Amino acid sequence: MLCQNCGEREARISITQIINNQKTEIHLCHQCAQQSGHTDSVFALHKMLAGLVDWSSDAVSRGKTCPKCGLTEVELRKRGKFGCEQCYATWAPMIKTILSRVQSRTVHTGKVPHSAGQQVKVQRELETLRRQLEEAVQEERFEDAARFRDRIRELQAELKGE
Repeated sequence: MLCQNCGEREARISITQIINNQKTEIHLCHQCAQQSGHTDSVFALHKMLAGLVDWSSDAVSRGKTCPKCGLTEVELRKRGKFGCEQCYATWAPMIKTILSRVQSRTVHTGKVPHSAGQQVKVQRELETLRRQLEEAVQEERFEDAARFRDRIRELQAELKGE
């Protein structure tokens, strides 16, 4: 396919835009995409993800720097990549914000393989019940807490019996 702008070179970049529910596709060669300013946004996944963070919120601390590699907020925004493994802990609130906006959850809740059997399902239910029990106690909902406690005991007995 030839570039829709110059009609001379092979189109290597496809840009899809949806504006007011109208979808338009543009196919450009690299040179025309550069001239029109589209190359910066085409492969900039980090810019899209950075747009999901409210940089003025508490999730991002002004002036924060990774203690191991020295990565600053400004550098993180430009590069879109962490500098070291410590960055994950340093920027944890921001990561959590991005994950919750992209995936709606920050904990993996995928399917349990059939080969894993009932034990994995019971363990997951136990984890959920323990969290619910903690919340109920903190909120002083003692009737709910008692129900969660009893169900936890049932599941633990079920695991011991297997």
